Amino acid sequence: MPFVPPKVEKCETCGKSVYAAERQEAGGRIYHKLCFKCTVCKITLKLNNYSQADGVLYCKTDYQKNVLAKNAQISM
Repeated sequence: MPFVPPKVEKCETCGKSVYAAERQEAGGRIYHKLCFKCTVCKITLKLNNYSQADGVLYCKTDYQKNVLAKNAQISM
């Protein structure tokens, strides 16, 4: 039986391999802890201070400004 290396997960942000020590899972997606950042302001996120819309990561402030505010304008 040939050697089959273990499957290595890829980071959603950078596309590189993610190993257990640097793994962060949020919204069913895998990230490096250092790649788990707000798309707008680049602040490093944690599981208790992030939001996600359509696979895009946001801090709580930028989520309110960019997602909730736009949704409110659309519904008016």
